[in-house]
Order: sequence, then structure tokens, then C-alpha cells
Amino acid sequence: MKLKLEAKIVVIFVILFSIIGIIVSINIKEDKILKVFSKTKGIVEKNKEKTIEVGYGWGTLKNPKEAIKEAIDHAKINFKDGVEYVILFSTVDYNLTKIIKELKNEFPNAQIYGGTSMLAVITRDGYHTSKNGSLALLIVSSEKVKFGVGGADIEKYGAREAGKEAIKEAIKNANKKKEIPQVILMTAAPGKEEEIIEGIEEIIGKNVPIIGGSSGDNDLSGKWKQVANERVYSNGVSLTAVYTDLDIGIAYEAGYLRSESKGKITNATGRVIYEINNMPAAEVYNRWTNGIINQKLEEGGTILSETTFFPLAKILYGNTTIHYLSIHPLSVNLPEKSLTVFANVKKDDDILLMHGNWELLLNRAQSTPRKALISKNIPKEKIAFGIYTFCAGTMLAIPEKERPKMPLLIKSVLGDVPFIGTFTFGEQGFLTEIGNRHGNLANSMVVFSNE
Repeated sequence: MKLKLEAKIVVIFVILFSIIGIIVSINIKEDKILKVFSKTKGIVEKNKEKTIEVGYGWGTLKNPKEAIKEAIDHAKINFKDGVEYVILFSTVDYNLTKIIKELKNEFPNAQIYGGTSMLAVITRDGYHTSKNGSLALLIVSSEKVKFGVGGADIEKYGAREAGKEAIKEAIKNANKKKEIPQVILMTAAPGKEEEIIEGIEEIIGKNVPIIGGSSGDNDLSGKWKQVANERVYSNGVSLTAVYTDLDIGIAYEAGYLRSESKGKITNATGRVIYEINNMPAAEVYNRWTNGIINQKLEEGGTILSETTFFPLAKILYGNTTIHYLSIHPLSVNLPEKSLTVFANVKKDDDILLMHGNWELLLNRAQSTPRKALISKNIPKEKIAFGIYTFCAGTMLAIPEKERPKMPLLIKSVLGDVPFIGTFTFGEQGFLTEIGNRHGNLANSMVVFSNE
């Protein structure tokens, strides 16, 4: 009995030591697993570090100080670094001088770029409009991107010289000298965009994309504004020179369908087409569109709303590509029955009638961002932020209840990343093999990548 009892005790101790060994072994392995997991987590967190820190916000309150505070408070959520760059788009309902003062108080070291938008602004959160007005801002900080903002008064310098002065100031404010920027963002007063582009290109050449839109107001009354740091212009230009090794995707398009009706401008000056195919321009246009401006041929006057779905387009020939630069007819001029348009034209330009509908125009909010990503093969997960420009004339042609779909379509392409948008009175963009051009009824997308 004693031997059996001792044997049982030995067995029990063996079992106990075995259990203890297993527990120790598990703890050692668990400790190693935890250490490995901890290291892996560190790597993941490091990989998640953003090369660009971005915030955005919007406001619709009546008081401008309260409206901008509403936008700033939202933009600053989770924003850690000092703000280096601010994009501001606002309707003309707010006093922009007061808005800029609040922005400088909040972000004293930031450069500010932007201008006014027609009736609304957009962000990732939606299409923002109200009886008080609306504004949106996007704030950026990055060691990988250098921004320089410059501006000039067109009244003081003239359009071409204003473009030169603005880009020289933008380069200086980016602390650059002879380096060529990767992209130029542009917001100008409507009317002299081609001359401004010529002035910019005189300084930096013709190969740097210039992307943007002409500032708008709510009723074409000329209340538009442009913002360059602490200056607010009524007839000026604001530019941002962007320096970075990160990818920037861009796209610029009108998105209309081509018709079979085309001809050659045989007499034109500035933004007036006198003759197409040696006949009065308005008569030719009316025939091409099956009489949509019959009444105005007799009375003269503005034809903006009638012509939004039937723009003209200049045919631009590259080495291997053909582009169609849309132009919005503004008015019929009597007695010569000429057409005033929103972009410069000249004799011997080939011209074509385009056509579309509001659904086609709305869908550009999806196609243009997609083309911007494709332009630099930017994967969706690498997007830092976007800037969207949409023609105010095409926005008005979209039924009011359908306009809130616009940011949803953009978001369907970009995903859940910050973006900001404005509605403009003319759009500037870069066409492959052609260069920078000013057109109408167009839209553009600029997408900044994290890599």
C-alpha cells in the first residue's frame, strides 16, 4: 500500500511539473507573440503616417465671423501640425475681408488662396448653400509639399503683367528661385484669362499645368472676388505655385457630345465671332441648333440659358490628339448678328457644335475625378485631398434638387478623403499636346497623392 501511495504521489508531481512547464512555455510564447505584434503594430502605425495632413470645414451661418469659425472648428479636428496653406471658396454673401482677418488670426503662418463661388460650395460633406451664403475651406500642412501664393491687381498692371507679377510673388513666397513648380492653381476675375495665362507662361514656360476657375457671383453682377493671402481683389488674379515630388493628378473636360455641324471662323475679334463660313455667326449657330435663338436674332440680347446645352467648341489639333475646347455663347449682337462668347477666338479657328443634357453634365462629377486619378495612376488609398472646379453655367442647368448628388459622385471615386469645390465663370486647364487653355462650361479636378 505504501509503495502504491508513493507511486501515486510521484505521478501527481510529474503531472504538476508538466502543467507548470506548459504554462511557462505558453507565457514565453505569448510574450514573444506580444513583442512581435507590438513591433508589427509600430510598423503599421509608421506606414500610416501621412505625408500630407489635411482638414476641411464649411459654414452657412449669417454672421461671417461665426460662419468661418464653424468651418475652422471642423477643419481643426485631429489636425496636429501648424497650418501652412488654406484654400477658401465662398459665395459673395460674406465680407471676405472679415473672413481673411479671422483666418489670419487663427492661422498666422498660413498662405491663403481662393475666391468666390456662385450660389454654393461643395465639400466631402455635401453641396452647401443657404439664404445666408456658404463658404468652405481646406487646410494643409506637409513637409513634402511647398506652396507659394501670389496675387496681382489687373486694374493696376493689366492682365498679362498681372499674371507675371502674381506668379513671381507665388514663387518667392514658396521660397523658390529658379525652380519650376509642378502645378499652378489659378483663380482670376472673368474676362482676361488668356492674357493672364500668357503672363504666367512668360515666367515659367508652357509645360506647367495651370488649373482653376474664374471667380463667380450669384447673378453676373460683377461682385466676384479673388483672395491672395491678406489681399482681396475685385478684378485680380490669385495663384498658387505647388512644389512637390508627390504625384498630382489632373483632369480638365467639358463632357459634351459632338455634333456633325462644324465650320471655320472667318471673322472674329477678341471674344466676338462675326462670321462662320463667311455668314453671320448668329444665323449659322441658329441653323445648327434648329432655331433655339430665333427670337434673339430679331431682338438681340443674352442667350446664356438657351445655349448651355449647345456650346460651340474650338477644335485643337495636337500631334496625336484632337481636343474640343467648349465655348459658351453669351449674346447676339445686332445689327450684324454676331455672337459674343466667354473665350477668345480668332479667324481660321475650326469650330464645332456640341450638345448635351443635365444628366451628362452631372455625371462629369464622377468622370473627371476618375480621369485625374488615371492621369498619374494614383490608387484610391493614396489620395490626400482634391480640388474640384465646376462651371456655374452648367451647375444652373442641373435641376436644383439634383445638385446635391455632385459631391456624392466625387466621393464615389475619391473615397472618404477631404475635397473642396467651387462654381466658376470660366475654367482653365491643361490639354495634352496643346498646353494651357481657358474654356467655358467645363470642369476640372486636382488630386494630391500621399506618395
